[in-house]
Amino acid sequence: MTTPDVTATTKSVVNLRRAMPIAAGLGAVSFVVLAPMGYPLTAVFFCGGLGLGLLNTSLVQRSAARFAASGDPNKRKFAVSVLARLTLITALAVGLALVLQPEGLGVFGGLAIFQLLMIFIATVPLVRELRQSGVGGSPG
Repeated sequence: MTTPDVTATTKSVVNLRRAMPIAAGLGAVSFVVLAPMGYPLTAVFFCGGLGLGLLNTSLVQRSAARFAASGDPNKRKFAVSVLARLTLITALAVGLALVLQPEGLGVFGGLAIFQLLMIFIATVPLVRELRQSGVGGSPG
């Protein structure tokens, strides 16, 4: 069975287009804050964590689009690809953190901040939509 050539949905791409410049700004701020404190390498690894988060999100969107577009979705294959991707990213982050202590811990900071960023980016349109529809408004 061949996998169809599927591109990410427009909203997903928009989310990544919003996330990239914000992540770049956060990376720049990390250099401005950490370099004068004597931790420029931590800022580099923080940016690496942001990059890993961006890569992971892109791969998640591509994988989900392929899964949704396939005529006969294979849940096992999808689950294995998710597990493999998360294992690779985790192994890379843990490896950097262990080998390059303490600066390598910046990778975890970058990954964590990127996940919070993605949650925020996904939540803002949802809150707007709920406000427009009147759901969750004040009683009365």
